[in-house]
Order: sequence, then structure tokens, then C-alpha cells
Amino acid sequence: MSNICVTCKAGKFNGVVDKNINFFYGIPYAKPLTKKTQWQSPEKNDSEIFFEATQRGFSAPQTIYRESFLTDPNVPDESIDCLSLNIASKDIGGNMPVMIWIHGGAYITGSSNSVIYDLDSLPLHEIVLVTINYRLGPFGFLKLDEISNGEIQSTGNEGLMDQKLAIEWVKENIAEFGGDPDNMTIFGESAGAWSVALQSSISPSGNLFSKAICQSGGMNAFFDKDRGNQWGELFLKTANDNGFKIKDLLSADHKQITSIASKMKHTMIARGKWLSPEVGFAPIADGNFLPIDPMKQFQDSPIKLIVGTTADEYRLWSEFEPYYLNLDKESFYKRLHKMFRAESVDEITRNYLPRSSSADQYKKALSNIMTDWTFGIHALELLELHQDNAYGYLFNEPSPVLDGKLGAYHASELPYVFGSATKKIIKDFCSKEAQKISNFFQVSWTQFAKTGSPSSDLMRWDKYDINQSIAFINSTPKIKTIPNKERIKLLHESKTKF
Repeated sequence: MSNICVTCKAGKFNGVVDKNINFFYGIPYAKPLTKKTQWQSPEKNDSEIFFEATQRGFSAPQTIYRESFLTDPNVPDESIDCLSLNIASKDIGGNMPVMIWIHGGAYITGSSNSVIYDLDSLPLHEIVLVTINYRLGPFGFLKLDEISNGEIQSTGNEGLMDQKLAIEWVKENIAEFGGDPDNMTIFGESAGAWSVALQSSISPSGNLFSKAICQSGGMNAFFDKDRGNQWGELFLKTANDNGFKIKDLLSADHKQITSIASKMKHTMIARGKWLSPEVGFAPIADGNFLPIDPMKQFQDSPIKLIVGTTADEYRLWSEFEPYYLNLDKESFYKRLHKMFRAESVDEITRNYLPRSSSADQYKKALSNIMTDWTFGIHALELLELHQDNAYGYLFNEPSPVLDGKLGAYHASELPYVFGSATKKIIKDFCSKEAQKISNFFQVSWTQFAKTGSPSSDLMRWDKYDINQSIAFINSTPKIKTIPNKERIKLLHESKTKF
């Protein structure tokens, strides 16, 4: 391992060279956040900095409701001073396409420094990889400005503002790291995919970045101002119940703030209705930073898209949560009547309930409904809107974990995308064909970054407008039409609250 130094507009950065890749860790892309500024918009550094980019930056403060088997115990410590990015480049003298990763985690957890987001594999395909951290939970996605009468300035879009500032930093500085600032792709999964989609509506001209990949997420995961204010009111009430007045929140430690946040659930403001998206913290379509109607804003954008889901997204939750594990016929129909118009429930049931009865038939049916409801609807909506400039996919390689019960669960494609599927702590979650599947993902994703099309010698990948076809990604990938398109549309058309 040796050292490497890069000088760019932002300053001078010392990184490390390992396995013929240049790594730069923890680069600040904004002024450091403090207790005084933790609720405010991020600010660009106004002077050059000199930085030892050899250690990963802090993780954003996490709002944890419960641990998941996907939780990475090895991510760096939390701090509000978390606005940093990592860069991995084979050749700092090159002019390679740039891929910027926005991690997921329901807007409340996650880190670009998770072991699953391997930095030493994708760059081998002649791209520059950048991974970013941004504020999460109450610091990134909580609107308090109105209900606090301006005492707390947060608009609910600080997390998106962080991401945009990071993308702009890359645009200004990546040339000195071997990247082409005129050929940038943003990509993300889950809340990262929601963020990628919303960033595409914020900057629809294609001048900031020209391509986007949404893995298990569309352009739906935001609130209007009313719901944002309701959530903010609940936060202030919860804070007050725990001894924190508004003035206390202005200087409270991040752990105190996330502790308050973890006591809140979106159902507390539902008033008996079904809320979608089923999250508490999310960006706000305020017409200032985020357009009131992001889909409309994006409609004529030249940005090229890859959009897709996994086949069994919701099994990540339905195979663990007591509600699903004990689901009976009465609870199944009660949930459907809450989500959908009464006249549609029988048709939905016919589409999703297994033809042969089994002890867990209602769990399976509702899990598949929630897969399509939470992810399928919104992927399809983006594909239909942007079909002559978009490519679709379905990842359906089942994981062997828990004897295969999880199928192709939410986030199960990530180790293949980043090439971490063969790592010791991850390989047991992945297919025996991991190397082959990973190579397909990496070639397709980087070809898209280079050319605007994921087609390669491995497979010709048609745009969605050609026969309404998508790629089925597994150990033997192929192009096919969406088999459950009509039932996904049925859910969309039958919703009672959205």
C-alpha cells in the first residue's frame, strides 16, 4: 500500500493506493455540521482544504427501531459531522465515467461505508466510483420550520440537499480523480433509489448528471407539507413528553434527537387510514427545493434510467414480523379493506392468493401484494412514463439463506452489484453463481454509465418501449415481458390512500 495525492478546486487530498486502485476516504463535501448547524441547510466549503483522505468518515446519526440481519456492525461511529464521500479510481489521469452511489435505509439508517458497498470491484470496469453520506432521520427528513415558528430551520429536505451538494462537489472536482464530469450516473437502492429518482426531478435537465439507476425505489417516497407538518408536530410533542423544549432541541446531542425519533411510528398520525409510503421520515414536496409534483417535473427529462425491483422484496419483513407469521384470513381481509376499495378486494385476492391452500397462504399473498404495492407500482410507473429512455429489470435469483425462505428479498442484489458477494461475511447470503451474476450486474451497470445502454456482449438489453420488456437477472439472464403487470396496475387503480 502506498500514498497518492490529488489537488483540485476543493483542495489537496492525500489518499492510498491498494490493488492498483486509488482510494480517497471521508472527503468533506460541505462545511462541517455542528450542534449549532445540524438542523440547517448544508453549506459549500468556501476555501480550499488540505485533507488526509485515508480514513472513512463518520456515519450519519441512525434512527434504529430494531436490528436487522442486514445491520452492519462495522460501520464507523455516528456523528452529525457526517457529510463526506469516498472515491475509488483506477487512473487519476483518466477521463472515465463517474458513478455516484446513494445508500438506502428507509431514510433513517445506513452508511456508504457498509462492508456490502465494496469500493475495489466496480472501478475495475473503467469507471470512477463515488459513495456519499448524507443526513438521515430527524436531521435529514423532518420539517420543523413552520410548526416551530422558524426557531428550528429544518425544511425536511436537508438530506436531499446534502446529496445534491455532494453531486455538485463531484461535478466540480472529479476530473482530477480521473472522472469525466460530463458523464455522471447516480444510482441507489431503496431509500437511495427514492433519492435518485427525486434528485432526477430536482435536476431534470440532465446537466448535473445524465443517467440514473433506481434499484427498488421510484419517485413516490415523499410527503406533502401537511403530512410533513403533522409528523413535525408529533416529533415536538414526543420531545416535550421526554423533557425537551424547542430551545433544547437546538443544542441537543444527536443521540438524544434520534432517541426521540425512534419513539415515533408513522401509524401515530394515520388516524385509521393507510399511509403510503409506510415511513415516518421523508422529503417534503414544498415547491421550493423539491417540486410539488416530482413525476410531472421529470416527465420530459432526457435523463436515461434503469429501474427495477427484486422478485420477493417484502420477504425481508414478512418472514420475520409476528404480524405476518401469524396472519389469518380475517386479518388478511382486514388489511386489504384498509388499503383498497372494497369492490376490488375479491379480484386482488384472486390474483394473489395461492391456488392451493396452505398454512401460510395469507402470509405469502400479503407479502406479494406488499412487494408490488411498495416497489412494483412505482418502478412500473417510472418505466411507463419514461419508456423510450428507460430500461427495466427484475432480480429473481433466490438467496440460499434460511433454506431459501427469503427468495430474492429486498437488497439481495447489492452484493452482486458491488462485487462483495464472495466476501466471507456475505457469501452465505448469495447464490452459488455469485461470480457470474455479479459480473452481469457490473458489466451492465458500467456499460450504462459509459454509453447510456446496459447492453453488452453478455446480453442485448432492449428499452422498455420495445415490447414492454425488461431484463430478468439471475444466473441465466434474459429479456422477457413483465408477467404480473396487470395485477400491479390493479393495485395502483384500487388504492384508497396513496
